[in-house]
Amino acid sequence: MAFSEAMSVFSSAAYEVVSLVWMELAMFGVAALVYLAFMGIPFMGPKKKTISGSEQKPQKSAAQEIYRQWQQAKKGNGELPGGLYAVVTCMRELGKPSSQIELELRTALGGEASEKILPGIEQLPAAMIRDDAIDVLPMVLRLLEDFGRPADVATYASLMAAQLRRRDYTGVAATASKLPSASLTPKMLAILATAAASRKELDEVLRHLSHLPIAEEGSRCALSSAGAGQILMLATKEQRTDEVKAELQRIGAQIKETKGMEGGQNMDVQRSLSSIKAFARNKDLPSAAAVFDRLKLSGVSMRPQVYNCYLDACVQCGSTSACLKLFEEMKQLGYIDVVSYNTMLKAYLASNRMEEARALVKEMSARGFPANKVTYNELLNAKVASRDRQGMWAIVDEMLGAGLKVNLITCSILLKSLSERSGESDVARVMALVDDLEESIDEVLFSSTVEACIRIKQLGMLSQFIDAQKSKGIFRKISAPVFGVMIKAFGDAGNVHQVRDLWAQMQENQVKPTAITIGCVVEALVINRRGEEAWQLVQEQLRCEDRKSMINTVVYSTVLKGFAVSKRIDKVLSVYKEMRANSIACNTITYNTMLDACAKCNAMEKAAQLLEDMKELNVEPDIITYSTIIKGYCMSGEIDLAFSVLREMKSDGHFEPDEIMYNSILDGCARQRQVTESLKILDEMQA
Repeated sequence: MAFSEAMSVFSSAAYEVVSLVWMELAMFGVAALVYLAFMGIPFMGPKKKTISGSEQKPQKSAAQEIYRQWQQAKKGNGELPGGLYAVVTCMRELGKPSSQIELELRTALGGEASEKILPGIEQLPAAMIRDDAIDVLPMVLRLLEDFGRPADVATYASLMAAQLRRRDYTGVAATASKLPSASLTPKMLAILATAAASRKELDEVLRHLSHLPIAEEGSRCALSSAGAGQILMLATKEQRTDEVKAELQRIGAQIKETKGMEGGQNMDVQRSLSSIKAFARNKDLPSAAAVFDRLKLSGVSMRPQVYNCYLDACVQCGSTSACLKLFEEMKQLGYIDVVSYNTMLKAYLASNRMEEARALVKEMSARGFPANKVTYNELLNAKVASRDRQGMWAIVDEMLGAGLKVNLITCSILLKSLSERSGESDVARVMALVDDLEESIDEVLFSSTVEACIRIKQLGMLSQFIDAQKSKGIFRKISAPVFGVMIKAFGDAGNVHQVRDLWAQMQENQVKPTAITIGCVVEALVINRRGEEAWQLVQEQLRCEDRKSMINTVVYSTVLKGFAVSKRIDKVLSVYKEMRANSIACNTITYNTMLDACAKCNAMEKAAQLLEDMKELNVEPDIITYSTIIKGYCMSGEIDLAFSVLREMKSDGHFEPDEIMYNSILDGCARQRQVTESLKILDEMQA
């Protein structure tokens, strides 16, 4: 009897073991078939020979390569080594119109990589203004406005100044119209008045001047003497000189009285120089040449300044032949000076004529014009651009040997040369030159140093640089976007202490953060498992009247992601409730984050209400939404609900099941031992 019972127990156990083994083998077989269905049978034949020589595909240009990286980054794959400004620059080089560039950026901001791309958007205006690439800047400002991140007043002022230089007087007024009248600074009012004078609108000029403050002793008037002279000339033509003079005197403008023919000629020359510079910026050499020739025929005194201006236009437009012809004419007229030589040097270097460039430098010295810092910086920039490390340091040694010290521009050029492949000695020498500068470091050089340290992945060196500059009051000069870059870098590196210190420095130096800067701090805390601290920081900003508008969808979504990762479903729903209460829009990414939290926390009963809210707010689900819901139901053992969601998605017709979704369902079937359903799914995949 005992033996019989033992055999019965043994048989039962053996049956269970065989059942489990069969189940595992069946699931393995299904997984193998799924793999083959998606990947195909691996080819085991001989490798194809590499095509070499003339049969190789032509190497893509740098712009095309950056554009390729951008297409990957938009999907959340890979990084952008040169940043977003390099992407916009490459699209311009590839001939894409402003409307297409805007569409590219808008599409990216609405995609999966929006959180990575957003910080770069706010940094675009400063870079574009720095390089005078303002053609697409109004579009970028419009984009920032639409996404709730309006640029600051200083950015608009810089754009207006650039538009004035380009003689885009209508554009100046259009840019100013984007801002409330009360926010227009004296400098902006002066720009508006100068632009209105160029459009011959004297009443508008006076209206802008009337808003400028009364001159105080020791203060400097925002209106330049050239602008005041232009306004006074317009007033003279309209016989309203006394009225305009009184207003100019009220604001303390420097009025340079010009009389007779000489005064008229000076104004003609200044206008002509402005025209030549404007045409040069637009790469329109024929128009610049026409202005120059007309000026020569007018009988005015052609000073070296005029020739140097036109010579620079030839360089900017890339016409080396025109440069050489004009340079020889200047030699014959005796109009050559050190500015002429440096301009011609730039032409040689731009066309990679290094031997002629070096010969020109020798000629400078022979003619009594020793090379200055501008000369050496031009040579240095060419060596850095050609990645000639030895040549670069030879130029620096020659510069120092000539008794000239490096300046801010020299250091900025050297910082550009640093990469991950740079040797320790090169990095140390560049940083030593930066430390030894006699001039105070400005925001441009500070930003260049930050970017270089991040690029070469030397955040320890960056920390030392920050500490050294902190005592010099540098943070009073640094804008919010630069803080944002540093905070993001230290956050990615896990240095929460430095993140907190930089945020504290912003508060101490009264640097007003932007929505993106706040987003960088929140993200830095979240990715380092400091979700509660990030949430507290958000609450502090909400209590500040001038900052609560900066707490937007992206910031809230980042906080949600932090609590979702730590599986704090209670916190996730509390944050969501606050978003709805504060009328903060929830997008598809927001809901996907919360649904993922429900799946990971085995709380799919709460997902139903989120889906109802999505329908109510007309937030369209995407393939990730469906995949997350199916995964959640499969993980919680509710395989029937998972199949129901799959059928609903397929009947809707917008999306097709992908590999991830099928794998989730197959895993769910395996958990529930539903081999038949697994095989049905496999048949459906192969159909």
